[in-house]
Amino acid sequence: MDRARALVFIGLLSIGAIEAAPRTAWAIPDCAASITGSVVYMGGTTAVVPVIRLMGARLKQIGITLLWNESDDGCHQELLMTQGPNGVRPVFSQYDEVGGPGQSGKTTSTTCNGVVGQLPDLVINDVPWTSCLVSYGSTGATLPLPAGFKEFQGPVQGLVPIVASSYQQYHEVTVEELQDLYVCGGPANILTFFTSQGIYTFDPVNSGMPELWSRGIGLRNGSQISTQLINAPTGLTAENMVVNIVAPATSPDQTLGYTSTEFYDQYRDRVSALRVRGVNQALAYYPDSDANSIDKVSIREGRYTLQGPLMFLAAVDSTGVPTVPKVKDMIDYFLGNPVVANPFPFDVNQIYAQRGVVPQCAMRVAKDSATQMFKHYKDPHPCHCNFQSLAIGTAPASCIPCTDNSTCVAISPTQACSHGYCEQVQ
Repeated sequence: MDRARALVFIGLLSIGAIEAAPRTAWAIPDCAASITGSVVYMGGTTAVVPVIRLMGARLKQIGITLLWNESDDGCHQELLMTQGPNGVRPVFSQYDEVGGPGQSGKTTSTTCNGVVGQLPDLVINDVPWTSCLVSYGSTGATLPLPAGFKEFQGPVQGLVPIVASSYQQYHEVTVEELQDLYVCGGPANILTFFTSQGIYTFDPVNSGMPELWSRGIGLRNGSQISTQLINAPTGLTAENMVVNIVAPATSPDQTLGYTSTEFYDQYRDRVSALRVRGVNQALAYYPDSDANSIDKVSIREGRYTLQGPLMFLAAVDSTGVPTVPKVKDMIDYFLGNPVVANPFPFDVNQIYAQRGVVPQCAMRVAKDSATQMFKHYKDPHPCHCNFQSLAIGTAPASCIPCTDNSTCVAISPTQACSHGYCEQVQ
């Protein structure tokens, strides 16, 4: 069949319905009554929740409470932001770090009720607005982003094909095999032991993850996952995807799914990743240098193709600046920009390194959204050494620590001190 033309609008039975089931409103307090101080309502892709949990816990140190809607997806949250409230009373989570901010990296959460029709101040998604099915008109034409809104490009995440840790059949997969499984809905060559009942995906209407997955496995913009995956559960979050892979209705050794690098890193004791051989590649790669590392080197250098930048959507004025000052500050926190009035007390790159995403300053490649091809990228303030130090605990021997440019210029006039290390800037 024509893989690139396969479409999906899947109406499926949820297994467990972990996040989809409505929560009892009276069992938890109202956000407005129980939280004081500066509050930011946020929502978006479930893929990024590990980052949000730690970021939210540490923002409390500077008096900001981040309230995140964990029960919805990125594309649907963007629809709410741009088209207005839907009459639903959302439940928000707030986060605390065990032992206090900056202590353990482990978080706990509590929930509260927003008001009916509460809209997010800021949305984070896996893909740009034009890649969400909710932005498509009845004719199938892509609608432009509504006036008064703007997208800001953030750190890069990967998607990882995952199997149960008990699975021992194969350790790599090609994108052509993934196309056969996810688009045609049938066995792919040597992968005949995966059944349609054991191939899991995400809601293609409300979530941006299926579109990022489609692009990563070599399909054109707008291609979707097959309707033949009728037994896959809906309502999945990137976290409970792991549950369905490890403990499905069928044998774990016949299940295949995908999740974000953020959640893959959190659950490596329960699932294993398959190396991916991309289009026109001779070798297959993990997102990291190997199965045990979290350095994201194959993402950073463009060998791992299942990746894309997180996109931040906010209301803006005529100059493109967020209309709400606290939203501008939040975007700056996430992008690592200075916030003079209320500076972030931690290096955001530390949060990213611990939670499976890559800041733009650590990337050597970028993706052209029109063609989905990699191109060389050089950040004006590179942090390659800093990110590796934060991710693996020590910087490579080739990385020279510095406090100012003098140390770096002595090595080469094309180097400068950036994020605590000498980096090539010319």
